Amino acid sequence: MQRVAGGAALAESLYRTIGYDPASGLAAPSGPLAIATMPKLHTLCAVVLYQHGLDWHEAELVAQETFAAALGALPTEDLVKPIGGAADLFRRLAAAGVRIAVVTSDDRAPTETTLRLLGVAEHVAAIVCGNDPIANKPAPDALLHLGRTLGVPAERMMMVGDTIGDMATGKNAGVACRLGVLSGTGREAELGPVADAVVASIDEIRVVG
Repeated sequence: MQRVAGGAALAESLYRTIGYDPASGLAAPSGPLAIATMPKLHTLCAVVLYQHGLDWHEAELVAQETFAAALGALPTEDLVKPIGGAADLFRRLAAAGVRIAVVTSDDRAPTETTLRLLGVAEHVAAIVCGNDPIANKPAPDALLHLGRTLGVPAERMMMVGDTIGDMATGKNAGVACRLGVLSGTGREAELGPVADAVVASIDEIRVVG
């Protein structure tokens, strides 16, 4: 196996390419790490490795073996920390007859594990993940698929998300409401112009009736 050159320069290039700030520990709200699927992230990492001296085949192999293990690993209980009262909100929404679904660029296995660790899996009626054979965000396909699956037309959906990509997905699908939340990667200056409303976190969502 070839050695990849770069050290700190390589790390900086990888962080910049996937949209991650190691100083703050945050992903850029419109960057690949926040929006892209795992295969696309692997390809981006392989491109950087190629630019730092590996041939393409070796770069792909290293990206798959090294970065896939880090980016695609199943989450553990110590790493999954809920932001806001997700379990209570999901319970109240489900009790009120609201069908809850999840659309994510993450792969299915870590997504299902995360939902279980958060204590909300039983309230989620359907999931569309990045490695499902459905076009990814911001294409409307996932929301339209969920609408057909759950019997809920787009004009009766609310899309809740923390990225510009989430808001674009809702707009492209024609949902009734796009709600931006500031507890993730997005900031009000970015989400405000593209969302119907912006809240600090899901704790501001009220179940009426």
